[in-house]
Amino acid sequence: MLNIAIVVESFPTISETFITNKVLHLCKRGHQVTVFTHRKSQNNQLSKLYQLDSISNLSIMPPAIPVTPVQWIKTVLQKPGVFLQAGTSLKKIKARSRSKLLSSVFEQKNFDIIHFEFSALALLYKDVIAALNPITVVSCRGTAEKVKPLTIPGRKELLTALFSKIDSIHCVSADMAQTIAPYCTDLEKIFINRPSIDIQHFNRTIPYEPKNKITILTIGRFTFQKGYLVGLLAVKELQKQNIFFEWQIVGDGPQMEEVMFHIHTLGLQNHVILLGKKNKEEIVALYNNADIFLLSSVYEGIANVVLEAMAMQLPVVSTASGGLQEVIEHNIDGLLADVYDHAALATELISLCGNYEKRLALGSMARQKIIQQFTIGRQIDEFEIVYNGLIKNKADLKQ
Repeated sequence: MLNIAIVVESFPTISETFITNKVLHLCKRGHQVTVFTHRKSQNNQLSKLYQLDSISNLSIMPPAIPVTPVQWIKTVLQKPGVFLQAGTSLKKIKARSRSKLLSSVFEQKNFDIIHFEFSALALLYKDVIAALNPITVVSCRGTAEKVKPLTIPGRKELLTALFSKIDSIHCVSADMAQTIAPYCTDLEKIFINRPSIDIQHFNRTIPYEPKNKITILTIGRFTFQKGYLVGLLAVKELQKQNIFFEWQIVGDGPQMEEVMFHIHTLGLQNHVILLGKKNKEEIVALYNNADIFLLSSVYEGIANVVLEAMAMQLPVVSTASGGLQEVIEHNIDGLLADVYDHAALATELISLCGNYEKRLALGSMARQKIIQQFTIGRQIDEFEIVYNGLIKNKADLKQ
């Protein structure tokens, strides 16, 4: 069995159930898992739901590495010796003391693997990763690799430096692997392990039946990534066709005000319902009562909500963003439209609204796709293969 460190921003969180599922299933396999968080989760209900306190081979702890100014001050007061050894300049003190603290916290537990679940998080440790004895892995999932290199000066160089030091790079899709390839000097480090879901939890319990009013469902934060204006322009076409429908949107985020403005300006107040945040059980209930799932994103890694909807036998209409073409086969187990093409999205939605048999067939095939290719068991199998392979290669190099 392996001793694995998982480094995340917070744990557990509603928006990152894919990490929680990974941790839980690694523990079920008998591995010792320690989750290092940068900030404590405020969601006690979620911790109780997953019964995290009862898992003997799971530890959740904050990192011993200061990130914020307040954390630095506390660490100086608690461990002054580390800083006295680091030097005189502020830059040297910060770099050397941070290195010493990080090496200490990870080495003392004798980890086999340290997995940084986001590349942006791994960049916080870029100055010490190469010095760590455990094998290091980083995951590339979306924003940090597709957006930040375009918007943050020097981010491309930072990713290149990070990837040169890390032992292995996990990509959630072939599209993501292609995205980071320009920043990776050793492409053999990259492995693809697509997202997965718990098909027992996301399993329809209400028969999928024809209805007079079509319910379209979307789950996602209000950010530019999710392309809500594109979706609104698409459903406006449904309104023009006098289709009896309601678009329910679950989530919140920085662009909620903008979305509300567009809803009002487009005259869709009677058709688009913003439901706010929902918990895991409430989301399953919404899947059970929906007729179509819509994703209008302008970019994705692979959207877990699409996998959930497919597992719930919902026909999915999605933009062909990121790795979604690796999930959905058009007209077989879902429908795809080009990114930003609201007219094409509208055409696919209209074709489903008036055709129950097509909705039923696509949803049935979608469930089979998830069972065959996107289960949590398959994902954990792949992680175990990669982790054990990295450990074996390291051992062979020492001989």
